[in-house]
Amino acid sequence: MKKMMMMAMLFVASTTAFAADSDALKAILGAKSYTEAQNLIQSTLNQLANDEEKAKAYNAVVELAYKKFAKEDEVNTTNRMLKQNDPVDIEGMNAAGLAAIDAAIECDKYDNMPNAKGKVKPKFHKDNQQRVSAIRVAIINSGVDASNNKDNKTAVKYFAKYLESAESSLFSDIDISKDANLGIASYYAGRCAVMEKDYKAASKYLDKALADTAKQVRESAFELKLYAMRLSQQTAADSAQYIIDMKELYAKYPANDQVFGSLGDAYLQQGKIAELTQLCDDRLAKEPNHGLSIIYKGMICMNDKKFDEAIAAFEKVSPSNPAYPQVVYNRGVCRLNKASDFREKNSDSRTGSMSPANELQFKALLNEAKNEFEKCRELDPEHKLTNWVYLLRSIYYNLGDEAKAKELESL
Repeated sequence: MKKMMMMAMLFVASTTAFAADSDALKAILGAKSYTEAQNLIQSTLNQLANDEEKAKAYNAVVELAYKKFAKEDEVNTTNRMLKQNDPVDIEGMNAAGLAAIDAAIECDKYDNMPNAKGKVKPKFHKDNQQRVSAIRVAIINSGVDASNNKDNKTAVKYFAKYLESAESSLFSDIDISKDANLGIASYYAGRCAVMEKDYKAASKYLDKALADTAKQVRESAFELKLYAMRLSQQTAADSAQYIIDMKELYAKYPANDQVFGSLGDAYLQQGKIAELTQLCDDRLAKEPNHGLSIIYKGMICMNDKKFDEAIAAFEKVSPSNPAYPQVVYNRGVCRLNKASDFREKNSDSRTGSMSPANELQFKALLNEAKNEFEKCRELDPEHKLTNWVYLLRSIYYNLGDEAKAKELESL
């Protein structure tokens, strides 16, 4: 009796181990195209017997999609290398490639589930890893082609798939940090996302590019990230969040003047003068000659019409500072405002005239402003950075030098 029971148990075990594929899986394995297999999985996934069958089902999609991809990719590669123009279904190749990647990732998920004995024995991992690796190379090229054709939405899709697949379990046993294309793909995904005005996605992609080993990629990504963050301010809530994000970024990169300037500009534009003052004071406590902090302090005084204090601050800025032309321009504006204020306070309310002594002092103040704007003229001759032309012309008219004023009219 005991022997018969053991035989019965063995029979059950054998039927379990060698159970036939379910009808749902048979239908999927018999599909003629990857799209047919995809549709069958979508409608019958719950009818598949177990994780092993689900892995087989998704692997069938991989095989069919890869077959389509490889066929078109071979023609496309030959065309590129030999400069031929044989017919190739680029759109179909890319669609099949993306489908193969998605299916391979799903397959790997189920392929790594413990079997009935509690053991993990993946069957499709290595083959699918090799297939997807080949597809990812083509996906990069397709992203570049789409970007060159100004189809930024499609380009983002390709670059994003390249990045997402790198982080999947399919490549968990490979050091993706050695992938030289990750940084470039991240940068271009961010760049194309900016073009599509999807600034949050752009910032996310660019974060990945910041970890690239190439300095040029990191620097370009950083500039573009700041740009994307600034453009993301569409509402008052966005602007509030922008300051929070910039503060976090500044805490991470305390020596980066691009970040400091972005945060300072945000404070200035949103009227948060106390916060800007504190930001500058903290930086100056650590770095007494920090140019941007000095400039902001000068701008705060300038906005408060404390022109002498503003001029004193601006005069501390080194001529080697990239913003020096704007600093000199601001000094000129302060001196011109001083002259205007002096004339307003010392003019006869009925005639508008001043005493000879006050007239001399007024012209002395105008000459101080004139000298600043002439300096601007030297630093920025094509007036691309500052609008010195209009103000300098106005000063010459007020000084009675019509010849020089008319000379500037052509500019």
